[in-house]
Amino acid sequence: GAAGGSPLSEAVPLSPLPAAGHLFQCRGALLHRAGRLEAARAAYRSAVRHGCGAPAFVGWALLEEEAGEHGEAAGLFSRGADLEPEHAPLHNAHAAFAERRGDTDGARSIFRAACRPGACGQARSFVGPDLSRCSALLHGWGQFEQRAGYERRAAVLFERAARLGRGCADDCARAWHALGSVRLRQRRWDDALEAFERGLAGSPRSSPLLLGAGLARASLQQHEPARELFRRAVAEEPRHGRAWRAWGVMEARLGEVEQARRGYSGGLC
Repeated sequence: GAAGGSPLSEAVPLSPLPAAGHLFQCRGALLHRAGRLEAARAAYRSAVRHGCGAPAFVGWALLEEEAGEHGEAAGLFSRGADLEPEHAPLHNAHAAFAERRGDTDGARSIFRAACRPGACGQARSFVGPDLSRCSALLHGWGQFEQRAGYERRAAVLFERAARLGRGCADDCARAWHALGSVRLRQRRWDDALEAFERGLAGSPRSSPLLLGAGLARASLQQHEPARELFRRAVAEEPRHGRAWRAWGVMEARLGEVEQARRGYSGGLC
């Protein structure tokens, strides 16, 4: 109104410090991408001072890693974990930092510490009000084990992540897709199909899940269902080159030359 503050500010109590913290965190990320490390460092410091927790510590730690200050980076990850022990993306980033330094045992220890009983409300026994956080943490751990060459461990973690991911459809879909992909590489076609179909139950329009289910059906010689799954995958994501190529490969093997040509052409997009 004309007499004073805006109606919105009068009606809604504002919390300026957290809002300011997130703004400083965004400023730090932009400055970091622009290569202005000292200015970005100052912005992250302000973000922490104004109440932005784990995201600011992650950004700041990654900046220090880029600057070669690995000890400082490790300390920032630890400070963030002390402040927000339930923040799965921070633990994933911390473990990835250790992995980049060649410390695979240290990376695994970070995941184990984050998931141990009592480490945080969401991770305790993998139950809690926000299960998607645990799903994201287990999925990150599974990806780490997969890169380290331990596919069986990865599969166990992906399955646990998928079953816990009911708090977030995206986390659940990613975990089922990761598990299905492991099963495909293991040539366990029925298990792969089950994983992809479980993911599709929650995310029926996911092009990667549709592709995975199509690959499993094709491997089981179920060509008509596979064809329909490939068609749906490219309908949902017309520039999904891998889905187009997989469809083309299947049609070529079946002697369907014209359909194979369309698939390969679509894969060039």
